[in-house]
Amino acid sequence: MYTHSTSRFWLIILFFTVIGGSAGHAQTTLSGQILAEDTRRPVPYSLITEPQHRFGTYADANGRFTAYIPANVDTLLITCVGFDQRLIPLRDSMLAQTIEIRPRPKELSEVVVRGKKPRLLVLGAIRKKAPIVWGNCSGRNIEFALYIRNLKSADGYLHRVSYLIARGGVPSAPFRVRVYENSDGEPGRDLLAESLVATARRSNSWCEVDLSSFQIPFPKEGLFVAMEWLPTDENQYKFTTSFRMPDGQRNVRDCFGQYLAFSKELRSALYWERINGGVWRRHSTLSRVGTGEHPVIQAKIALTE
Repeated sequence: MYTHSTSRFWLIILFFTVIGGSAGHAQTTLSGQILAEDTRRPVPYSLITEPQHRFGTYADANGRFTAYIPANVDTLLITCVGFDQRLIPLRDSMLAQTIEIRPRPKELSEVVVRGKKPRLLVLGAIRKKAPIVWGNCSGRNIEFALYIRNLKSADGYLHRVSYLIARGGVPSAPFRVRVYENSDGEPGRDLLAESLVATARRSNSWCEVDLSSFQIPFPKEGLFVAMEWLPTDENQYKFTTSFRMPDGQRNVRDCFGQYLAFSKELRSALYWERINGGVWRRHSTLSRVGTGEHPVIQAKIALTE
């Protein structure tokens, strides 16, 4: 859902086919908990989906979930940053109260020791401006990635990333910070190899996340910084909104979490979108709302001398 911030809010709602099959087909309800294979500790905000990514459910902060699985799904796909994906035949999981996933070995980063505060280069969307906002009111599990260009061939490391959280919604809802390599112009391999969940303190402000300890190099080809919504069953992060359709009827939507600001600051902005952790979809200069909007995400690069 997009909201244009004018003197009077108005909405553009986009409808998508989320899953195959008709509404009359039976669903399977599966409840359980996602645990790490080695420690048996909960894995927060894991995604329960299937190989075609036609539906998706997030576990909560304690790894617990309830998934309503379409009738035509026979295999589940469990994913989380920092863990190997796991495929589970649905017949084997129907009685399982817990599902274990295997952590990936952590790669040790080279630590850059600096004797003084680093000099920072700010890239991406810089101005605090939100003519348009996006909220998760479509029932989809969404992720937006903005391309951060390295036009000056700067040498350095990704120091911080920031997201402009707009007015409205529930700003304190969790979201996952994502960073990807540039793979021929689209998001590729995860560069942030563990799940990093952040929350904003308030709306209409930048939510800044320190990534300096991860020592992610800023390559010549740039990289992608993304925001992944984490819509769980936790009621404190849910709200409803209403809007008037062109025919005069009022429509009410159930929503989750924060609003992310969109703007037209970057003339040649390139951002991508994916649903349920599936295939990335590129947004060109003319976006789906028609005039080239992009998420307000910025990156601060710590320059090396």
